[in-house]
Amino acid sequence: MIETALFMLVGAIMIAAAAYDVLTLTIPNWISLVLIVLFPFLASAAGLGWHELGWHVAIAVIALAAGIAAFAVGAVGGGDAKLFAAVALYMGPLGIAPYVMTVALAGGVLAALFLVLHQPGIEEWMRRVPMLATIASRGAAIPYGVAIVVGGLIASTSSHLFTLASVA
Repeated sequence: MIETALFMLVGAIMIAAAAYDVLTLTIPNWISLVLIVLFPFLASAAGLGWHELGWHVAIAVIALAAGIAAFAVGAVGGGDAKLFAAVALYMGPLGIAPYVMTVALAGGVLAALFLVLHQPGIEEWMRRVPMLATIASRGAAIPYGVAIVVGGLIASTSSHLFTLASVA
């Protein structure tokens, strides 16, 4: 029961990250920090062992290093890098490949959507709706946090943590 509530809370916080990113092109640090702080509670409630816990942390550290490298070359924002690592913490060895693949696919779909939205006729139409006008005014900036959250929500079912929590 507690595992379900914790997973729902984690999902809600991830969705908040996506919403922040869409509206402001930033992901507040508190979101990544809350995800990190909630992990030990969910891991404990699901019965994750020390060995498995070590793998989850190692994967998150590697994801953070990859995110920092992507940030350094200007591929993603700092908030995206931190969110990617915080969500990777929940994936573990079984969920990391589906997570990375789903984030990449969702990012591609998101980029294609933004290319379509910035076509002259559509962009002119978007300027009539205040929220869409804000998005159109940003130019090519893509809220990649959306792709990270979509990838995390979809791939979480592949993670060992999710499996443990669902049978606990």
